Amino acid sequence: MEKKNISFQVYTARNFKPYEGILKFLSESGIQNIELFEVEAFDEIKDLLEKYNLTAKSSHIGFDTLKNSKQIISSLQKLNVKHAIIPCPTGKPGGKFEAIFDKNEKEWNEFGKELSSYINIFEDNGITLGYHNHAFEFNKLPSGKMPIECILDHNEKLKYEIDLGWVVAGKADPIYWTKKYSSRIIACHLKDFSSPERDLINHDSQCAVGDGFIDWSSLLDEVKKTDCEIFALEHDNPNDYKDYILKSINNLINI
Repeated sequence: MEKKNISFQVYTARNFKPYEGILKFLSESGIQNIELFEVEAFDEIKDLLEKYNLTAKSSHIGFDTLKNSKQIISSLQKLNVKHAIIPCPTGKPGGKFEAIFDKNEKEWNEFGKELSSYINIFEDNGITLGYHNHAFEFNKLPSGKMPIECILDHNEKLKYEIDLGWVVAGKADPIYWTKKYSSRIIACHLKDFSSPERDLINHDSQCAVGDGFIDWSSLLDEVKKTDCEIFALEHDNPNDYKDYILKSINNLINI
């Protein structure tokens, strides 16, 4: 993979702010595109993107922000963001993250329908709307259906950012799911794990992309057959985000 095609989800470096130092390092490391996640920082980010010659083709936005679609669309347009991506359903304030995904099939279908109801609003303003998975959307429901299907199958126009690492953590086959939704994939997250013997839900199991056990050569070959535009590095809690980035880039350009 060429370095210019490797993006970075800024969530990875959230504990190392201020953003200026982060974006300066990203630019110096050869990263040209980042994925945003923090709506309240958009105004600050806009000037930094220009200063360090970076683009932000995509951004994660909270499901709750869809209720203020006009405002969030305006913010995204100012940054020339092409893809708005919902990273998960909404949970109760202060609740455990895993509890967000504790839904029955009816609730997953209701979430998928509501999410899809916003697609045209975004597309009419030149922005696609998509969903990003975690591991929990691959916990099989009693009917045999997966939550990810309940989300994506309501509307063919809902796009998909497939987090390949989380698919693996969900004990699912990332190549199968890449093929199944190949016409919908516009972005992917590259996340790796040090050993299949570890608890992959635990963020401490994550490592630099290419240092773990995932077969990135075969997987990326499959993803490249789709319309995927963004290949974003992501680690949920790195000890050293700079080391993570440099190792991951080095590994990927040699695949």
